[in-house]
Amino acid sequence: MKKKESPHPQWALTHKRQGTELRYIRGRYYLYEYKTVYDKVKKRPRKISGRLLGSITEKEGFLPSGKRELEQSMSAKVPKGIQCKEFGVTQLIVTRFNEYTLILKKIFPDEYKDILVIAYCRFVYRCPLKSIPFRLASSFLPEQLDMKLFGEKHSSGILNRIGSQRDKMLQYMKSFIKQEEYILMDATDVFSNSKNISLAKSGYSKNLQFDTQFNLMYIYSADSRMPLYYRLLPGNIRDVKAFKNSILEAGLKKAVIVADKGFYSESNVKLMLQEQLQFIIPLKRDNAMIDYQSLIQNNFKSGTSFFEHEKRAIWYKIFSLDNGLSLIMYLDEQLRVKEDADYLKRIKTVPEKYTIEKYHEKKHRFGTIALLSQINESAQDTYEAYKSRMDIEVLFDSIKNVMEADHTYMQNEQTLQGWMFVNHIVLQWYQYLYIELKEKNLLKSISVNDVIQLMTDVKKIRIDNQWYLNEFTSFTQKMMAKLGINLHNT
Repeated sequence: MKKKESPHPQWALTHKRQGTELRYIRGRYYLYEYKTVYDKVKKRPRKISGRLLGSITEKEGFLPSGKRELEQSMSAKVPKGIQCKEFGVTQLIVTRFNEYTLILKKIFPDEYKDILVIAYCRFVYRCPLKSIPFRLASSFLPEQLDMKLFGEKHSSGILNRIGSQRDKMLQYMKSFIKQEEYILMDATDVFSNSKNISLAKSGYSKNLQFDTQFNLMYIYSADSRMPLYYRLLPGNIRDVKAFKNSILEAGLKKAVIVADKGFYSESNVKLMLQEQLQFIIPLKRDNAMIDYQSLIQNNFKSGTSFFEHEKRAIWYKIFSLDNGLSLIMYLDEQLRVKEDADYLKRIKTVPEKYTIEKYHEKKHRFGTIALLSQINESAQDTYEAYKSRMDIEVLFDSIKNVMEADHTYMQNEQTLQGWMFVNHIVLQWYQYLYIELKEKNLLKSISVNDVIQLMTDVKKIRIDNQWYLNEFTSFTQKMMAKLGINLHNT
């Protein structure tokens, strides 16, 4: 039987070898890989096309694909010593957070590098102490700081040494405090599973959970919106008793305790007045101190007693009380309209709880906020100080949920103190990014955690003992451009 002649010219066929096939596409010859497999359904061999190897011309012969050449080049160089390490967050720490690093270096000259790498692991991975060595192995930060990797025992020893130096930790915290700024204070509970830590006491949390815990007191700047100072307290110590000593230790002259609605009680107010503490306490709307009937009769929206807050008009009235305190009532008309409509809607959707009779009883309360205070500030300053408490709530949310520091398994009190100091530094980094995203109106589209995760996708690879910046997505590039981060010059 005569062999079938190929339709392809001889100059192209000379480059064909076993396991390859020629294809003629738009006036040009290409060489592809292929293999034959047995099709069990059709019960006969079936050809499967593979990757492009290159093109063929009569004049130049076989021209390898650029992609195949790159693969061959990389395979010849890379297999032995290639490394790939996270670089994006590393660069964020050594550039964006440089202010914190410089202060750490000054106060902890021997330990600051260890503090930075432990903080890095908490910031990026929120990992426990035992996972730090594993996480550091994939980070470029030790390379950047020119330090050797270490194990869990070394990490624990560093934290223990730092935790025993309250004076140095306090020096670090005080370096961010400005005497003339408005200071806010609050506390939260942290559960502890240790029986060896004297701070861990049985007590009720704000969620009415009875457990072994210690309290974390925080001082926060209303001006910079940054965490400034923290102090660990026994879990059975009432907040008010600890406020004054915290103020003294921090070296503050002007501090205001901004509480939540559940904090108010006659005994708490009396105790704060005895301790000569300044405070702002919001009252629940059903508090007997609030005379809504008087507000209705005197017409809340009268005269010039209003100011603008976030493009909304806030009306107010000030009532002087017998004990020297002021009760300031505020009306947010936009909030009132929203709450009014919401209540009427609920009458239809949840009639067993909401009725038209209750609506008429409560409608004059909608949109109001009552603040009890003795500080010598304007109604607007008092209101804005209270509103800044929302940033404190974000702060504590970061501590408990984002950093996963709402419980601890530390068995040594000094190690715990060092661990919380590292968490404080991480909180500063986190809040720094949060404020930047907020000021650039980016929080609706991206969170701090999103930024951290996207930055971990930026890596450096080492080829032949030389580090190169690896490719990353255009989305990451756009995000970094919005934040003014440029890694191409590194």
